[in-house]
Amino acid sequence: MEYSEFWEMPRRAQIRVVAGACGAARRRKHDMGTSQLVILILSFLLASSLSGQVVFSRRAYKELGPSYQQIWIWNPSSGVLKALTHSPRNHFLPTCTGGKITFVSSEEEWDDNSKLWSFDPASGEERVIGPPPMPPSHEPTPKNGCYAFANAGSLEACGKDEDLSVSRAGKLIGQFNIQTNECPIDDRGTIGKCDTPILSLEWSPDAKWLLVGELGLNTNSTAPQFDYYVVEAATMKLTKVASASEYDILWLPGREELLYTTPEDLAPLPGARRERNVWVQQLILFDPATGKSTAITSGVTNNFDASLCSR
Repeated sequence: MEYSEFWEMPRRAQIRVVAGACGAARRRKHDMGTSQLVILILSFLLASSLSGQVVFSRRAYKELGPSYQQIWIWNPSSGVLKALTHSPRNHFLPTCTGGKITFVSSEEEWDDNSKLWSFDPASGEERVIGPPPMPPSHEPTPKNGCYAFANAGSLEACGKDEDLSVSRAGKLIGQFNIQTNECPIDDRGTIGKCDTPILSLEWSPDAKWLLVGELGLNTNSTAPQFDYYVVEAATMKLTKVASASEYDILWLPGREELLYTTPEDLAPLPGARRERNVWVQQLILFDPATGKSTAITSGVTNNFDASLCSR
């Protein structure tokens, strides 16, 4: 209909047309509002359903053809483990916040072609959203003369070299020298003190346990690792957790358990046409109350970059 024809309509017809147009506009506005509300509700439900679960990067090797690091998710409450992505690209450093998942994709985690991607768990869509974030810095901030320091309420922990001290309200309640090994210190085989300083300290969410990360005795450039310990705040009992991939460990809130990644190792790929070794790492659950360790992943797979989903 031409613009001029509208004004030649009878008055009643004009009113009907205008009313119809206004009603359609209101319906469109209502539909848009409803769609946005539905999206918000779905996003809230998705965020709630993912909260407390753990996303990580996992590669299941194939006998033939390429394989990639994919995003998997593990539910600590149910024990369910499942793949989220299946695309022909690597998925490193997944993070999960508010139902939204991002990851870094490239040949290696931090090469010149790295890009930051988003992944929609509902639709399965993956898309580039920008350059990658800066590599995480784990450099401790010295405080009160401590190279590593952590506090929770009135509790404070201080690490200097291999010495650990714990205080409550300014009063010393525990002191340790975590030096359990002797090392050759020269070419003549002289045995002396190992250089394994405490590099990280972290209290559990309810401050019942202190996680201590010491430079691993068997660390190397290929498989950097820490020797981890826990101290029980009530008894000041020190317990070895495991040797694990450095900084790849986290507390599970509400469970007072630790999830860590084993150091990188080589394993033969079964079924391959020619002999071939591949990198493998596993996720392990540790209960400090019982000292029990439980494997979450297994097989000839590479699992790392575990991250807790939050709202």
